[in-house]
Amino acid sequence: MVSAIEGRAAPQCAEFDLSDVVTSSSGVSVEPGACLIVDIGVRSHTTTLAIDIEVLDDAMDVLMFDQNAVQTYKNGQNYRSSFNSESSFESMIGSEWLDWAPPQSINAKNWYIVFDNSAHDGDEGLGDQGGMMSRFKLQLAPASVEDYPLLHDTFILQPGERINLASFSVDYGTDFSYWAHPLSGSGDMFIQSDNQLSGDLIISNTGMEDFGGQDTTQIDWTVPQFLDLQNLNLMAEAGSSGLHFTVKAWFNPVLAPKIVDYSSSTTTIGEKITLDASSTPNSLQQLLSLSWDLDSDGSVDATGNLVEASWSTPGIKTVNLTAQSQSGETTVVSHQVEVLDVEDPTAVITGQGGVIDLNGDRRLLRLSDMVLQASNSYDDHAIASASWSVDGVTKSNASQYTVSWSQIGTYVVTLTVIDPSGNTGSSNTTIVVYDSTEPILVSTDITEITEVEQGEEIELKIKAADEWDSQEDLRFTWDLDLTKDTNGDGDSTNDADYTGSTLAISFDEIGKARFAVTVYDQSNNTDFEIFEIQVKEPPSEAGLIAIVAIIFAIIIVVSGVVLFGYKGIQRRHAVDLLMQSGLSEVEAKARIQSIARGTKLSAFANAYQMAGISDGSVIMSADQMQTEAKAQEFAAIYGSDSQQDPNAGFMPSPAVRKVDPALAEAALAAFADEPAKPVVAPSAPVSGRVRSGGVSLPQSANPASHTLRTECTSCGKPFSVNLPPSANSVVVACPSCGSEQFVER
Repeated sequence: MVSAIEGRAAPQCAEFDLSDVVTSSSGVSVEPGACLIVDIGVRSHTTTLAIDIEVLDDAMDVLMFDQNAVQTYKNGQNYRSSFNSESSFESMIGSEWLDWAPPQSINAKNWYIVFDNSAHDGDEGLGDQGGMMSRFKLQLAPASVEDYPLLHDTFILQPGERINLASFSVDYGTDFSYWAHPLSGSGDMFIQSDNQLSGDLIISNTGMEDFGGQDTTQIDWTVPQFLDLQNLNLMAEAGSSGLHFTVKAWFNPVLAPKIVDYSSSTTTIGEKITLDASSTPNSLQQLLSLSWDLDSDGSVDATGNLVEASWSTPGIKTVNLTAQSQSGETTVVSHQVEVLDVEDPTAVITGQGGVIDLNGDRRLLRLSDMVLQASNSYDDHAIASASWSVDGVTKSNASQYTVSWSQIGTYVVTLTVIDPSGNTGSSNTTIVVYDSTEPILVSTDITEITEVEQGEEIELKIKAADEWDSQEDLRFTWDLDLTKDTNGDGDSTNDADYTGSTLAISFDEIGKARFAVTVYDQSNNTDFEIFEIQVKEPPSEAGLIAIVAIIFAIIIVVSGVVLFGYKGIQRRHAVDLLMQSGLSEVEAKARIQSIARGTKLSAFANAYQMAGISDGSVIMSADQMQTEAKAQEFAAIYGSDSQQDPNAGFMPSPAVRKVDPALAEAALAAFADEPAKPVVAPSAPVSGRVRSGGVSLPQSANPASHTLRTECTSCGKPFSVNLPPSANSVVVACPSCGSEQFVER
């Protein structure tokens, strides 16, 4: 039981955790004039809470506050604009349930429900004002969540107010459902397209009219095709008495896989086509997977939106696409593709007997047999039949054919093959019937040449003798590179780089030159021989080239020495110029090195350029710069003779300012890095006027000091000064260069 502590002061509410009140079966009692705050924990806007509240015996105010607004109530201030109106009830008696989500916020907040059975100072006389003891029961937990939710919350609308609860865009065929639970008042709910928002037209079969006073009303609707992926709006409109209600809306997405075939459902054997399932409805991300069976054998051949498919046989092929949803449901769609055989078969002739010559022709000795076969012919599908013809005359329809001739000559054999789709292919082979006599090379003219000079042109001649063929019917070829097989026959010595019985040639590489000569008769009988000729080097001109190289090297060395000597002379001259201007030798060399690093000088720069001396420029040594800086600083501190006191006419003539050396040393010691021994100032007063600042001596042995950091006006290096509280400015020596510096707060 909760009792009031005092009267009209700030309320002293009892504070319970949610676990303290949800276990009470008979309810928690709150006396008149008392209040109770229930901490329901940290809640995010992403979680909808199912709340059941029952107030017994006497009415109370049930108010929802977040962690910030509840302080207004606790402090006795006006809280009417601070509590969450959607989840609050004033003068509540009886039971209510609602599903409520905290307002959207970047961070989750702590929320509180206040049960108020008092006349609170900040209620403006509204709501329950106490009376008699009251009891309440409270149940609160996260509400059930649909797989594809759209909206789940509680709203309050003023009389006649219309609001857009949620907008959505989904695939046609998607089932959309929503229910509304009225807490007070009455109103309508319905769905409108974007172009209906300005009027009273609604999408048919989506409206819930005057649902106030009912327990819960639900609407189920399927999105038609003409509204596929169109933006739609779930609307609510209050009646004349306003509307307080809880609403829940969700989707049951459609599972309808689609196949797009960019080949128009037709392809050929071995040709890849693309099948696309990316247009499958998935606006709610309901798809878990897409799997493809490309040959209807029940196994998965590919997965994903895009696949490539091909087939090795013609015919009608059935493709099955299976879509699986996130909830485990599956749907299968089929698609057929016609595969055509449009490629001609390839006829291949193989043979047993005879040989194949350089031209790819088959050579057969007169009266010998050759067996020709079609078994190596192939097609993208199959070979149905074969036929043979010789010089255009059909000879056989078997897959194997035997030939033989008694006369020397050339014969053309043709093989024709046909596939099951009627496509044909053919191949020819030339059979040369020859005699067995062989020519013999006569190479006397070449073997007499044993040595030539590099680049010298010579003429090579070859002859041959044959028992049956005349000299005019013989053919000669020359292979000049015995390391390459340019005709691809596997023999690197018989390539026809040149033809004919005479060859004019020169050799570019020193050493042994090797080449081969082959002779052919009409039956392509051959003889060949490899020759070697020594190629020697011609008279050399290397001596002249070496002399030119030595002269060129001498010129480069002499030029370097001259340039090096010139630069050394100019550098020494630059040092002399700078020393004449008052710089020491070390300072002069340092200045020249600095200019060389910071300035791009030509190789023939003179001494003035190396020294950085220009017209009208002033060169000063470090001592001269320090003296100049000291003069400027003392002029700034003590003034100059030309400066006049504006009050001179009203004062007696001042005595000349004199600074005791002991005072100056004491001041410098007081502000140096190491503390100096104190110096006793003379009893005589020091007269004079300092134009800006001054020097104050420490008043005690260990005064409190203030550290100032500055940079030297002469050398530019930073240093620090410990300034006593009684002094506003000091004159100290730079720790780096010794130049006196004026330092002021």
